[in-house]
Amino acid sequence: MGEIRTQMSILEVAKPMEAAIVQGAFDLWAYKDTERYRPLQFIHFSDVHGIIDHWDRIVTLLNHYKDYISFAVHTGDYVGGHIEQYVDMYRYGVPAERPVLNCIGNHDKHSHYGAKVTKEMVHSMLFHRTDDWGVSFHDCDFSMAYYKDFPESNIRLIVLDVYYDVDLQAKWLKDVLDDAKVHGYHVMTAMHPPTAEPVSFPDTTFNSLTEVMKIAPVVHPTIPYEEIIADFIDAGGSFICNLCGHLHYDVFGYTKRGVLNISVDMASCWAPGDDAQRVPNTMSYDCFNVMSVDVKMGILRLIRIGNNYDYYLRRKSTLSYDYINKKVIYNG
Repeated sequence: MGEIRTQMSILEVAKPMEAAIVQGAFDLWAYKDTERYRPLQFIHFSDVHGIIDHWDRIVTLLNHYKDYISFAVHTGDYVGGHIEQYVDMYRYGVPAERPVLNCIGNHDKHSHYGAKVTKEMVHSMLFHRTDDWGVSFHDCDFSMAYYKDFPESNIRLIVLDVYYDVDLQAKWLKDVLDDAKVHGYHVMTAMHPPTAEPVSFPDTTFNSLTEVMKIAPVVHPTIPYEEIIADFIDAGGSFICNLCGHLHYDVFGYTKRGVLNISVDMASCWAPGDDAQRVPNTMSYDCFNVMSVDVKMGILRLIRIGNNYDYYLRRKSTLSYDYINKKVIYNG
């Protein structure tokens, strides 16, 4: 009988990227500046779809590199295919030593029969363990929108709910962005889908070439947040990017109004739509990004953990991008 291959630990999978993780948190100019902003490094993952093994592996990496990674953010589709396929990964998963922020996805809001469930129900499942998040929630019932400031990095992260109380949030979002501009924060937003259809793409392998992109306008029509964010940019606000998922493949592109969206390939290895084969017991099993932002340098950096080749055999291991001048510095 042939040898049975056992699943590599996530630390084995990530080991080739360890030097990149270390450099992602490096403050290059610390020795020169008495008042400085440190790079902010975190994990971005999405569409875990109720698979606790993927959740546990990501949290294990977060814990192992907690000196370099400040938090993780999951951009939606926490449940399996619907709310009845809910797994409380915060309770039963590996305990996290850094905050793991969450966001509502389209599968998190409906039942097996497609009916939209109450906002209270979704909130009770996704937002019942937020004590260590250190965030400011939008002031409304069962809020699933919030922001978190990182003054040491001069960054504000705003996480949005695109399925409940959108009009209320639109006004709140404008106020939070206006306040960020007053305080000079560079802003990232996060939501489940892109803010609108990306139409312009920098030359990077972190953008899929899959034809599935053609369904984008149907899957995620423009929502009010796109216009508000674009107005913030046009008024001189410093905007880094919108973090998202939903598409189940990587996207790195700008909308018509100039909002950069970074969609991460799905953390789950089962769902359709990926542009790569996801096979257990191989390096393709896991998929998420370690991301860092340095506002002094005006750069964002992506480090892929796990699935880092598409069906064209394009490698997506690291990306360094000048988000101020919209220029790829390095992609390899």
